[in-house]
Amino acid sequence: MNYIVMNFLYDQFSQLNDEFSKHIGDEGEFSRNFGQFRRRHQAISRSVQEADRFLMISNAAHFCCQIVTIILVFYSAVFYRDDTVSLDPVPAVLYIMWLTTSVLGLSLTAGQAIILNHTASIL
Repeated sequence: MNYIVMNFLYDQFSQLNDEFSKHIGDEGEFSRNFGQFRRRHQAISRSVQEADRFLMISNAAHFCCQIVTIILVFYSAVFYRDDTVSLDPVPAVLYIMWLTTSVLGLSLTAGQAIILNHTASIL
């Protein structure tokens, strides 16, 4: 759900940026009502604030849980090597998959925030 909301807001900012760019002339003059674009930008920015407010807890929980998972997997693999990964290749593969999934989830959570923040700051 977080990805869908982030993608929707990213598309809104991109669409506003494209429309704004079309109405700027060669010499830098603006051919439309600037207040209309300002109001649209404010409306989208308020939507970002609203989405941030209700997704903040979810994003923080995902972020924290994934970091804790990565720490636990590393801890188990290093300090309990005989019980986890050294006796059989199947647990080793499962630990690697678990670690990879956690790192990819952490990257996705952080990447979504970075993309939306970058797009909002450009406009």
